[in-house]
Amino acid sequence: MTAHAERLSATRASKTHRPVFVADCTLCASAEPCGMCAGTICRAGIWRAVDCQAERGLKELTSNRPENPSLDLPCRMVFAAGQLSIEVIGPQPEDEAAA
Repeated sequence: MTAHAERLSATRASKTHRPVFVADCTLCASAEPCGMCAGTICRAGIWRAVDCQAERGLKELTSNRPENPSLDLPCRMVFAAGQLSIEVIGPQPEDEAAA
């Protein structure tokens, strides 16, 4: 349940590359990074994230299933609590993102 693609990618990037390289990377995701993934992006030192669908829209689309818990916590709020100025591009309009 914690093996989200964003978390795995950010962890791998921070283990494989120097911080100056990682800071110049952009993490792209089909949905907004959840709170866990947003925290990992901060810790990895990635300064830009692109997402297509808002976390709230993803929660509605997946019917709020208990086996796939979701936080209605925008990644921008997690990033704002950190020490990096992380740029967020997205989300896209809900109908386009869901498609």
